[in-house]
Amino acid sequence: MFHISDLEPKVLSEGLEFFTLGGHHFPRGTLADSIAKMAQLRGISSLTYAIECECRIANVILEYGPEAFRRAGVDALLVDQNEPAGGSVAEYLTLPFASICTSLPLNRERLIPPPFVGWSYSTRLGGVRNSIAHAVADRLIAPVQKTLNIHRARWKLPPLRTPDDSFSRLAQIAQMPREFDFPRVCLPPTFHYVGPLFDDQSSRVPFPFEKLDGRPLIYGSLGTLQKKNHDLFGIMAEACSGLDVQLVLSVGELDAENVPRFPGNPVVVSYAPQTELISRAALTITHGGMNTTQQSLYFGVPMVATPLTHDQPAIAARLARTGAGIVIPPHKLTRDRLRSAIRLILTENSSHQLSARRLQQASRNAGGLNRAVDILERSLTGVTPRV
Repeated sequence: MFHISDLEPKVLSEGLEFFTLGGHHFPRGTLADSIAKMAQLRGISSLTYAIECECRIANVILEYGPEAFRRAGVDALLVDQNEPAGGSVAEYLTLPFASICTSLPLNRERLIPPPFVGWSYSTRLGGVRNSIAHAVADRLIAPVQKTLNIHRARWKLPPLRTPDDSFSRLAQIAQMPREFDFPRVCLPPTFHYVGPLFDDQSSRVPFPFEKLDGRPLIYGSLGTLQKKNHDLFGIMAEACSGLDVQLVLSVGELDAENVPRFPGNPVVVSYAPQTELISRAALTITHGGMNTTQQSLYFGVPMVATPLTHDQPAIAARLARTGAGIVIPPHKLTRDRLRSAIRLILTENSSHQLSARRLQQASRNAGGLNRAVDILERSLTGVTPRV
């Protein structure tokens, strides 16, 4: 794993080797500071700041990646679609690489809204609206494209004109089932929906499982960008208070020891063994992040999503379209509205439960990690992968 030093402890804990890129440019704590700032932003401001951060990361990968990959004896690369610099370095070193869609696929199509808007899929006016939004996106990501193309020119590589130019021509792996995405018609034959990419074995994160009392479990989490979200956790607690359910809140950097006392006596932890809890849950309340959403669907758990920023509104739009959850924008989230959504979803054999179970089957059938590894091994060694 090659990245800035902040990621080293997590990567090493998973048993992988870690190589730091541009250490003095990104001292320990840089990522935490960026996340703290991003947590205070919304909408375009948050997106613009994320692109500023991406420019800095891209420059570090482009400057220090080639020598680091050579020293490590790398034969092939797996590159996050959101960090295209890795692909350019692979091209420069003539290494095969695959693109991993850790969030929504960035592949552009006329009728597919950009991944930073919460628009629904439309065959009528969608094309015009999407074209305008893509033009705006091109202006936003222009600094990243410029950074990439400066290095590509130095390496005598052709310039990247659109994000799609940066994707692998060997294999592109998306961590969701096809049935969750909007209808696509222009994906390359090397694109594969494989379902969620996670290890569902026991987590090393401690949790007081003895506190679970057998009532229907509701798991509430808002991801990592949540330092300003005391109020949203409070609304979750108020909505569940008085219902015959047990709420578990994973509050992250808010620090479980210092958060206000929530009504209804929920189990509050800083970090939770997420997949283990979701596998036991009757409902997930989420910000609509890709990992939580796909893990919930893998276990057939319906959701209430309150998308905050970045790709979360777009993920929530897909969730609403599938019927596996209810979307409530944060500015409309109230105790009564959330409580009504919880009651509706938890009604026996509700349409949301049935849709979640349908997507559970689709997720299991997509093949997950085993299929992803099979595709990658075959593609990166020149063998056509099985479909």
